[in-house]
Amino acid sequence: MTWIVIGIIVVIALLFIGNYNSLIRKKMNVSESWSGIDVQLKRKANVIPNLIDVIKMQTDYEGDLLEKLTKARTGVMEGSNNERVKSNEEMNMLMKNVYAVAENYPQLGANDSFRKIMEQVSDCEDKITYARNRYNISVTDYNTAIKVFPGMIFAGLFGFKEEEFFEIDSQLRVDTDNLRIKDIK
Repeated sequence: MTWIVIGIIVVIALLFIGNYNSLIRKKMNVSESWSGIDVQLKRKANVIPNLIDVIKMQTDYEGDLLEKLTKARTGVMEGSNNERVKSNEEMNMLMKNVYAVAENYPQLGANDSFRKIMEQVSDCEDKITYARNRYNISVTDYNTAIKVFPGMIFAGLFGFKEEEFFEIDSQLRVDTDNLRIKDIK
């Protein structure tokens, strides 16, 4: 009889340990996936000062645009994850104005440094998109694990909370989907 009780206790302990470790692994995967986004946001933010310098050298100083880009860059480097994502979205919207400046100043559009920097920005965006997809997959896996049985019991016992997805603002998505060359100012 005592062996049965000991066996039941061991099985319950193994269930607790296994589920807890599984949730910890999934939570760590979410954190690691976010770090991929973080690296790319910082990389993009580090390219922006060079872009601003090239624009300053080649134009009659587009002060308002450069000030907004600088503010968005600061937001990408600081703040909570949500604030950083919003600043990145703002920076993306400002990039359409950078293209318009290049059209207004042909010498800027023809500048090799400007073109290389814009390629770097584009490359950063591609990598942010990849990292965002990877992050959202990790969040889906984690959130599913804490919402299904028996994970929901262990998640509740150990205080695991649902993670937010990295989503593009709905208005920005509509604006981007409907963006036409004639709308760039």
